[in-house]
Amino acid sequence: MPTDLPVFVNGHPFRVPAGSTLGSLLAEHDPDLLAALLGGEALATDGRGIEVDPDDVLSAGAIFRVRRSARATDA
Repeated sequence: MPTDLPVFVNGHPFRVPAGSTLGSLLAEHDPDLLAALLGGEALATDGRGIEVDPDDVLSAGAIFRVRRSARATDA
């Protein structure tokens, strides 16, 4: 059983420990994007375009897109 899983976020490859979540990956590599996602200013989808929860456990080869909403208001 592999302990490091390959996943892709916004076209960038990452290797994460088994049991990692999208939220934990973003916390380490892009905390600002994670804050936007948790604050409702960004949306995360899988490779099929289906919205995903940042607390879901990642699987090997998973593909995600996390993008900021065009409707976000300026603070």
